[in-house]
Amino acid sequence: MKAHILHIGVVDKNDTVHAVTFSPGVNVITGRSSTGKSALIEIFDYCFGSSEFTVPVGVITDRASLYFTVLMLHDTAVVLARRPDTRTAFLKEELETERVKEARSLTSAYFEEKFFYSPYLFKKNLIRSFGVLVTDVDEDLSVREARFNKARSAPPSARSFTSFMLQHQNLVANKHAVFYRFDEREKREQAIDHLKVFLGFAKQEYFLLKQKLNELEQEERSLKRMAPKREALIDEAKRKVALARTEYEALSGLSLPVDLATMYASPAAARDRIEAMSVALSADTAGHVRRRRELEMEYSKTVALLREHATNLEGIESSIAFAIQYDQRKQAIPLPVKTDLHASACPFCATPTETVEHSANALSSAIEWLNTELLRSNSRLASFEEARARVRDEMLPVQKLAAAQEGELKRLNAELAKMGKLKSQYEMAVAAKGRLEEALLALAKAMSRKDESDLAQLRRNIAKLQADLKRKFDVQTKLAQAEERIAEILDDLGTRFDFEDSYKPIRLRFSVETFDLWHEPAKDKKVFLRSMGSGANWLSCHLALFLALHRYFCELGDKCAIPPILFLDQPSQVYFPALLDNDAEFNAIQDPSRTSAHKVDEDLRAVTNLFDQLVWYCEDTFKETGIRPQIIVTDHADKLTLANQVEFESLVRKRWRKPGEGFISAAPYGPALE
Repeated sequence: MKAHILHIGVVDKNDTVHAVTFSPGVNVITGRSSTGKSALIEIFDYCFGSSEFTVPVGVITDRASLYFTVLMLHDTAVVLARRPDTRTAFLKEELETERVKEARSLTSAYFEEKFFYSPYLFKKNLIRSFGVLVTDVDEDLSVREARFNKARSAPPSARSFTSFMLQHQNLVANKHAVFYRFDEREKREQAIDHLKVFLGFAKQEYFLLKQKLNELEQEERSLKRMAPKREALIDEAKRKVALARTEYEALSGLSLPVDLATMYASPAAARDRIEAMSVALSADTAGHVRRRRELEMEYSKTVALLREHATNLEGIESSIAFAIQYDQRKQAIPLPVKTDLHASACPFCATPTETVEHSANALSSAIEWLNTELLRSNSRLASFEEARARVRDEMLPVQKLAAAQEGELKRLNAELAKMGKLKSQYEMAVAAKGRLEEALLALAKAMSRKDESDLAQLRRNIAKLQADLKRKFDVQTKLAQAEERIAEILDDLGTRFDFEDSYKPIRLRFSVETFDLWHEPAKDKKVFLRSMGSGANWLSCHLALFLALHRYFCELGDKCAIPPILFLDQPSQVYFPALLDNDAEFNAIQDPSRTSAHKVDEDLRAVTNLFDQLVWYCEDTFKETGIRPQIIVTDHADKLTLANQVEFESLVRKRWRKPGEGFISAAPYGPALE
């Protein structure tokens, strides 16, 4: 998107405006130490919604009553402001941009109270100003259900833009950190997760489709898990229907008008018929007794089968115990550590004899056989354990059947005992009818569970959703293409900055999934920034990466919501780390860390090249994309001789070198500095 900062300023307690005005392209603010150069990046960050007030304590914080930033987004001015160390923030979209064209017009009267918002509303309105309307970024609703209070994931925030925009003095050449705010894991993850939104790859519809897709995929996994259990549930439900039907007929003495096959085929319809049926009784009540006798015989057969399994299991358990004991004894047998072999001879005539040798050979064969048998003991133990597991599996359904039959016998005996005592035969028949209706309802529910045909339809729906996501968004492909394009830009920019010879040709790579940056001198070999030496290498890596990212953002045009604005605070510190700049003119020779072996002009050439490349980058990006990025550099470096007839003075927006000059003058309150 086309965007740039127009003003960064302060309204002091005397209602005087102090501001710096910027334009697209390279903007330089230069000056002595402690004049407020680095305060610009902190004021912008604070006005952009930072929860921390980090403006350096001093003249500025002593005199400021309000901090403001004016952004130009296409043809609209967005005015942001904060009072010192407060939570509320000012936001106003100014369509009449002439009202804010001059910073001096932004006195305290402009900042009406009705445009001050709570942090939540401020951030919500700010991200909308950049055209981001996504509010629900959860892709899996089951994850949301597991969160405390079922909270949604944090929506995309303009605060994440600052990770791409701000390179503070302690970050611009840092080997351990590349992105601002990434020291906090949550903010790091949000910036990475929301990148696809900021680049225009994913809209709200994308997340809604992903939610539906994940819901269907979870249902598919559930069906696949339940498929083997479904038949078992149906069989158990049928058994209970048959049991309830037999019990009712035994109590009533009459056959039901619905046979068992019909009940199995259409349990819901059968239940409706049974429910509408009146309970009738036959004078013959011996059916209940006959049913008990039949059940007792069935139960006896089940118990006999169970005992047979138990006997087998006991034998196997005994064999396992013996095998374990045998193995323990075997391990306790001491083994000989050496043997002495002698030729045997007759003690009287000294004639050699082979009798002992034959015995030794026989003993050796016996030992070999025994070792073979001992080795087999472990395999036998394993086979016994397999047999035990098999018998236990076979016993389980028999145990369940025996328990069910025993339960039914107890119920039949109880009902027979109640006859003529507590309940009438009619009451028990009514209760049995109710149990039959419940059993039929349970069978209907078990049969209504989705089967293979439903699973096939589910898979067709999943395939359609996946196709829709790929056709409309294809996020993963676009992210992969973005990574490839950024790598191409990095290859070009890598040749333009100051890398040591040992890293040339530099081959920087960046992952859009992890935001890792590394040098890849050979395939499958990664040298991460933290493993590279020299501050010049670290600075060049930072510059190449952020310029590559913003070039790619500009190539996306209006699809990308991240503004092409980059702050570089004190990048020359790598070359002049100990410079104490208090003179009216920039003088690199003052650096006390210099030695005769380390020539100043070499580092001046590197710093000059840095500015040359920034100017080239902005113009080349504008030529290729129609968008001119904005790079704001706050630095000591001044009056450099640039290439291509570019005057350094044309880049300078403020120079604070004379006594009393600064972002807010150290002199008593007066008119705004221009």
